[in-house]
Amino acid sequence: MSTHDSDSHTHEQDTLGLANGFAPLNAEASASGTLSSSAFWKGALLGAGVALLVTNDTVQKTVVKAVSAAMGMAAAGVEEIKEKFEDARAEAEAEEQAKFEDKNL
Repeated sequence: MSTHDSDSHTHEQDTLGLANGFAPLNAEASASGTLSSSAFWKGALLGAGVALLVTNDTVQKTVVKAVSAAMGMAAAGVEEIKEKFEDARAEAEAEEQAKFEDKNL
């Protein structure tokens, strides 16, 4: 490979944003060399939230309590649905039994 080929390859890499083997995150990143403002702030907020959750015991306890309460409410809802289903099934069976008894009288 000649020196010219090597320079051309490096220039192509730089043009595509692939210098040092790293690909750009999006088209805007390759054009300007930086992330867009909205992408940066989304990432920064997400990272701050994760860092807060991982490092703060009070936040962890609050999140665990909230998830536990939500799961408890969901479980209660499921139990309520099961109970309604059983009531409806028992009612249908009672109606069917009443129809059977009416036919046999």
